[in-house]
Amino acid sequence: MQPSPAERTASAGLRARKKLRTRDALCHAALDLFGSRGFDGTTLDDIAAAADVSKRTLLRYFTGKEDVLLAVFRELAVLTLRELDRRPPEEPPLAALREATRRALTEVTRAGPEYRSTPACLAVLHLVAVTPGLLVSLHRVLLSEQDALAGILAAREHLADPADPRPQLLVSMHACAMTVAARTWQASGSRDLDTLLHLIDLCLDNLSSAAGGPWAGSPVDRGLAGV
Repeated sequence: MQPSPAERTASAGLRARKKLRTRDALCHAALDLFGSRGFDGTTLDDIAAAADVSKRTLLRYFTGKEDVLLAVFRELAVLTLRELDRRPPEEPPLAALREATRRALTEVTRAGPEYRSTPACLAVLHLVAVTPGLLVSLHRVLLSEQDALAGILAAREHLADPADPRPQLLVSMHACAMTVAARTWQASGSRDLDTLLHLIDLCLDNLSSAAGGPWAGSPVDRGLAGV
């Protein structure tokens, strides 16, 4: 006898939940191992064994040990695109990009699993911020949708010249500001989303003063000291 539609739906739901549990277990195992052994000292076999799955199973979910951690930030890049496309057309480019990022980061942080009472997204970011190779990879992920983000910004501003560098420049500066904010947040010992968002705002607010100077006694010095 063939299963009923309700039974097929229930089975599909069970499979989806099992996949999510496996992904979460792999992420938790990777965080534990990277924290105790370091990124270079951990292998895919180690992660698979700690999560009680085979290496072959791990590779069905992720392309490598870096991907175990950075998958959440690929999701962040996709959500940022979605949110930017939804921003009011009258919003200035940087304000739109800033709010799109804030909404995407909040969604990823709150919708994902927890790791030792900390949202997994933030726990991963803490580790990435002190691992040079992963930090470079995170920056690459943030820029992975650069052309798409720049295209949305150009369309919002009705730019006629496709060679206009401003959308690409803004997206690149934004990615750099995110990286600096993440490192500052990690160094402060904070693990909460509000502090991270505050630091991202500080970095974005000071893009123009960073480029033009002077820096001595600037508001950002006092702002970062208060974190």
